[in-house]
Amino acid sequence: MREKTKVAIQPDIRQTTQPVQLQEPRWKRWMRYFYTDDVSPDNYPLVDLQRRAGWFCLAFIAQALNEIDRSLYVGYIPLLKTWSALIPFVLILVSFYGMWMAFRPTSLKRKVERSQKKDPSRLQRVILVCALLTAIAGSIEFGRSVVMSFFLPPQYTNDGTSLDTNAAVLLLEGRNPYSDSNILSVVRRYPILPNWTTPLRVGQFANERLYPSASEMRSVLDTDLKAGSAPEFESKVSYPALAFLTLLPFAWLNFQNVLSFYLFSYLLLVYIGWKVARPELRPWVLLLSLTNVSMWTSVVGGNLDIFYTLLIVLAWLMRDSRSWSAIFLGLALASKQIAWFYIPFYAILIMRQYSFKEAVQRLSVAGLVALAINLPFILWNPHAWLAGVLAPVADPMFPMGVGLISFSATPLQLTLPSFVYTGLELLTLLACLAWYWHICQKRPEAVMLLAVLPLFFAWRSLPSYFYCSAFPMFILMSSSLNVKSRQQSHKMLSRLGRLLFGPNGETEGELSPGMGAWAMSRVPQLLPAPAQSSRRFDGKRNTSLAARDYLPELRSFASSPLLE
Repeated sequence: MREKTKVAIQPDIRQTTQPVQLQEPRWKRWMRYFYTDDVSPDNYPLVDLQRRAGWFCLAFIAQALNEIDRSLYVGYIPLLKTWSALIPFVLILVSFYGMWMAFRPTSLKRKVERSQKKDPSRLQRVILVCALLTAIAGSIEFGRSVVMSFFLPPQYTNDGTSLDTNAAVLLLEGRNPYSDSNILSVVRRYPILPNWTTPLRVGQFANERLYPSASEMRSVLDTDLKAGSAPEFESKVSYPALAFLTLLPFAWLNFQNVLSFYLFSYLLLVYIGWKVARPELRPWVLLLSLTNVSMWTSVVGGNLDIFYTLLIVLAWLMRDSRSWSAIFLGLALASKQIAWFYIPFYAILIMRQYSFKEAVQRLSVAGLVALAINLPFILWNPHAWLAGVLAPVADPMFPMGVGLISFSATPLQLTLPSFVYTGLELLTLLACLAWYWHICQKRPEAVMLLAVLPLFFAWRSLPSYFYCSAFPMFILMSSSLNVKSRQQSHKMLSRLGRLLFGPNGETEGELSPGMGAWAMSRVPQLLPAPAQSSRRFDGKRNTSLAARDYLPELRSFASSPLLE
C-alpha cells in the first residue's frame, strides 16, 4: 500500500521591512544653505553660480591675507623677510585668479559632467569652511567700523578722506577747496600719522628713490609744521567735486567723523545684492559680504572706492534704463578718477546690447552730469581744479603698490622708467577692452575686474584699487541669473539642433565626427528612455537613428539652462 506522504504546507509569511533611513552627514545639512540639492538641468544656472561663488571666496581670502601686517610673520622666515614686498603681489594675483575662474565660460561637456554631481566637491567644501572662518574677521571689522563711525573721534588712515573732509569745511567757509587746501591745516585738525599722508619727491625727498620710512616722514613733517610749508606732502584735493560734496552735511552739522558715510555706502551695496539675488543665493550674499575683509578695512579707512563702486554697480544693474544708468555713471565719474576707466567698457556694453547711437547718447548724459557737478569749481579756478584732478598722475609721487611696481622694493630693485609702466597699462587696457567686446553680452559683470586690471601695471597700484571688484561682480552675476533663464529657450534649442543634426537642425542631418558618440553617451543619462524606440545605439552606424528616437526629449533638454 502506497504510503501517503503529508506535505507540510508552510504559510506564506512575507515580512514587510521598513526602509533603512541613513542618517545624513552633518556637513551636508549646513551645506544646503549654500549648495542646493536640486541639480536638475532646469536648475543648472543656480548650481553653476553657487559653484562660482566658491571662487569669489578664494579671492576674498587672498585679499584678507593681504591685510595682515607682514611684520607679524616675516621675521620668522628669513626668505620671506627678503622678498616680503612680493607677498601682496602674489596674493592679489591669487584674487585675480579667483575672480577669473568665477566668470570664465564653461564648455558644454563640462556643464553636463558637473550637472551629474549632486554633492559639492572637497575643494568647494574646504574653500567654504575657510570663507566662514574669514567671515569671523569680517564681522570683527564690521563691529570696528560701527564703533569708529559713531563712538570715537575721527581717525582717517587715508589722507584722501581727511583732505576731502577738510574740503567740505572750506567750502562752507566760502573758500575754494581746490586752491585753499593745505595738508598742514589737516594735520592740525585731525590726528593724522605721517605714514597716512602721501609724500612727494620734492624738497627733502627730492633725491630719494624708494618710498620714505615712517620715521623719515615724521621728521620731515615736524620740520614742515615749524616752517609753515609742506612741499614734500600732497596738499591738493585730488578727486572730482562729488568726493567732498557728499560730505557737506557732516561739515554743516559740525560732525567731523564721516566714516559713517562709507559704512552706509557698503551696507547699501549689500542690501542691493540681497534684493537682486534669488533666495537660494542670499546666504552667499551675506557670507561674501562678511568674508570681504578688504572692503571692511576700506570702510574703516574711509576709502572713496566704496562710494564710486556703489554707483558703478547701479549703472550696470540699471543698464536697461537709459536715463538712470547714465545718471549713475555720471555720478561715479564725478566721484573718483578710477571710474573713468569704466567709460569705454560701458560704451562697448551698450553698443553690443543696443546700438552705437544709444551708447553716444548715454555717455553724453553721463558726461553732462559729471560736468554739471564740477563746473562751478572749474569756473571758480580752472587751473586749481585741473591741478587737483590730475594730481595722481601729474605730481611727483613715489612708486608704490601691489602690482608690477612691487619688484622695485625687492633685492632686484627693478624700477623701470615711468613711461614703461604707462605703456604696459595702456596695452593691458586695450587687451581688456577687446576681451570685454567678446564676453560682455554673456558676462557683463566681468567689467569689475577688467576695468581695474590695467592699474596692476601702473606706477602706483594701491591694493584698494582692486578690493572693490569681487563682491560687486557677484552682485551683478546674481542679478542676471533670472534674466538669462528666461531668454535662452529658443536659442538653446537651435544650438543643440545644429550641434546634433546638422546646420538646418533637422533629424535628417548627421552628427559631427566624434560628437555623436559623446552626445549619445551623455544624453541618455540625463533624459528618460524614448517611448517609441527599440533601436540599439552602437556609436557609429545608428547615430542619426538614435538621435531621432531622442528628439522629443532633446527638445525639452535643449530648452534647459544647462546648455547656455
